[in-house]
Amino acid sequence: MDTLSIFIIEVLLCLGISLLLIYLLKPLLREILIETCGTNTRAEFWVMFTQLMLIISPLLIVIYFAPTTDSVPINTAEAIQDTLFRSLLGDFIALSMIGQFIWKSIKNFH
Repeated sequence: MDTLSIFIIEVLLCLGISLLLIYLLKPLLREILIETCGTNTRAEFWVMFTQLMLIISPLLIVIYFAPTTDSVPINTAEAIQDTLFRSLLGDFIALSMIGQFIWKSIKNFH
């Protein structure tokens, strides 16, 4: 498989994981943020911010570390495994930062 095909698979896999997380978190996150922020507009800003961070953070890591050389044969299974790790790492970092922010806001709110 050529590097372009593997790169496209990596990006799609990364986006798929991020979109799944967004789908799972969005309804609960919106409720928490409306309560914490006080208005729908403020909450919607932070919901959108969170969604963007859950897409951008892992995508940056996946793209930066994607194999880009044609001189060495690329093992597709290893490339996908590495992509899964990098995607989950990026999502973990983003979720950790967002969770910390929300946790502090909730503690200060009550």
